[in-house]
Amino acid sequence: MAGQVVGAEPDRAIRFLLTVPVTRFGVGPFSIDPVEQLIGCPLADVLEPLRVGPSTRRPSASGTAVEVHPLALPEGEGLSIPLAQFGEVGLANRSGLLELTVPAAWGERLARRLGAALASGPSRVEGTAALAVCLVRLKPGMRSGIPLGALGELGVEATD
Repeated sequence: MAGQVVGAEPDRAIRFLLTVPVTRFGVGPFSIDPVEQLIGCPLADVLEPLRVGPSTRRPSASGTAVEVHPLALPEGEGLSIPLAQFGEVGLANRSGLLELTVPAAWGERLARRLGAALASGPSRVEGTAALAVCLVRLKPGMRSGIPLGALGELGVEATD
């Protein structure tokens, strides 16, 4: 059967944009990024294995700058960003649903912001820190985020 691909698995990766606050600030020749200090490396380095395009910056809904990272999560894969005593932020592809893990204090607010896209959760998970897990059914054009005050927002935006 020349020219045909037989038994090819469909690409079941979840593609979305992750928006995160720009946290680097500087005075004169000095600059610091408290998130980088908290996690031990630049956030862009943590996200690099999932990135499918260049990161950009734009204003958030509140007007502060956010970094936009285009990501693709293969089915069954995920990543976790430890936030020391605050817990973690995690992303995973669970059979086509985006699993979001956040500090427990953000769980109910995240669930409300997700609205109809929320497939289940928030479920509380106890460990080193209390966490909340939400499963999200992304649809093209869907956008949701958690406002982080003067920092901007942490959000996800579904792509086609």
